Amino acid sequence: MAKTVLARRAWLKLVMAAIAGTCLGIAIGQAFADPGPQTTTGLPVSVVPTAPEPGLPTFSYPSGGPTGVGGGDGSGSGSGASGDSGSGSGSGGNGTLPTNATLEQVASQDYIQQASAVAGISPEALAATCMVESNCQNVGASSGSSASGEFQMINSTYTAMINEFAQENPDIQVDTSLAGKMDPQNEAYAAAQYIEDGVAALQNGNIANPTNVDLRGYYQFGPTAGVAVAAASPGDNLESIVNLTPAQMAANGITSTTTVGQWQQAYANKVGAVAYQAAGA
Repeated sequence: MAKTVLARRAWLKLVMAAIAGTCLGIAIGQAFADPGPQTTTGLPVSVVPTAPEPGLPTFSYPSGGPTGVGGGDGSGSGSGASGDSGSGSGSGGNGTLPTNATLEQVASQDYIQQASAVAGISPEALAATCMVESNCQNVGASSGSSASGEFQMINSTYTAMINEFAQENPDIQVDTSLAGKMDPQNEAYAAAQYIEDGVAALQNGNIANPTNVDLRGYYQFGPTAGVAVAAASPGDNLESIVNLTPAQMAANGITSTTTVGQWQQAYANKVGAVAYQAAGA
């Protein structure tokens, strides 16, 4: 009897050991099946801005370059077309573009192609503006700012530009109300009109062949300062040219020692070699 009990105990130990070994094997198998590290591609995702108007969002640029593309004070007369995009909500206006879409992907969109063709500017010029302003996301206005949409135009500038566009292109149906600003195609028309006006203003300011970075200064700082920035040397102090207050400088990620060249490089870090290409079609 005692031998029978001992035999049963030995048999149970073997069964328990087998079960433990099987469970261990399963655990080890699951560990080897874990996915490896994932990497992302495309442009960095925009940091949600919290600075008060004026100022565009401060984007995350590749390491080693200056940050802060900045934005104008949004009045549309002697200052930029846009204010701070804020932390408003919304989704991509075209419904397909992710926040890390490449400039080529943005420039190929129908609404970009159509608006740029009518305005006589390159699709890359309009796409670059869209990317720097909002990563081409149709975001609403934040508290204290009327800047909204993919191109982050404030109400006064949008109203002036969409009406100018409508007058110059009566065969194209547009919505001149403020509600139309949240339609990406509609705001693209207004932004393209502003850039078209910028090309003319820069050419009148002896910038014979304005580049996209020249147009960025016009869109951000407005006609007067935009032309001055385009004509400045890379080593010139930006603050002395754009005449922003210390609070506006801080909101734009620009310090008292930021040079024109550093600001230009920050923009180029965002949009690539397109920064130095001609803005005209």
